[in-house]
Amino acid sequence: MKNILISLSGNCSTNQNLKNIEFTEIIGVDGGTKHLFDRSINPDVVLGDLDSIDTLLLERIKSMNINFVHYEVNKDKTDFELSLDSIEKPSEKNIFLIGGEEGEVDHLFSIFSLVTNFEYAENLTWFYQEKTILFRKNITIEIEKGSNFSIIPITDLKSLNILGAEWEINQEDIKAGSSKTLRNLSKSETVSINCEDGLFSLIY
Repeated sequence: MKNILISLSGNCSTNQNLKNIEFTEIIGVDGGTKHLFDRSINPDVVLGDLDSIDTLLLERIKSMNINFVHYEVNKDKTDFELSLDSIEKPSEKNIFLIGGEEGEVDHLFSIFSLVTNFEYAENLTWFYQEKTILFRKNITIEIEKGSNFSIIPITDLKSLNILGAEWEINQEDIKAGSSKTLRNLSKSETVSINCEDGLFSLIY
């Protein structure tokens, strides 16, 4: 699958080496474009309503061969939502997010809510601060032994299994919003999580 990178406005403190990932499209969302330039990454397209982009950054974008899409401030969708809408055949893409940290709390909740309701949420990976956030119903991860991880049930989870952890679960139904799967500890270098039905967020 092809890889897409979306850089959101707000803070961005991830130390993920993005140059180890080959991206076919890189999208700067308004002021989030700065995070790309700070990492010596040039976007293919910049979009937004210009409410979080400074003059110097805007002039730099316009001086380069970058596709620029300007939206009106008064619109029904956020810039992030519009960036997701701009992706062709998202079901066939791995979509990576950076930025979107801190700032106004409603902004943070808006991003999380949009992601969890995105039809292709399982294709999304969010590099948030020093963490990786995934949205899945089945996954096996490689993780350093003794590392903390949390599972947040976005929906009711049917027959959840967790293997390779201090607190393992075997075919247990977990209600959406339950705290039972928070703050677990990896017991090996591989942790497997799966359920018959539902969607969870994995943070590690």
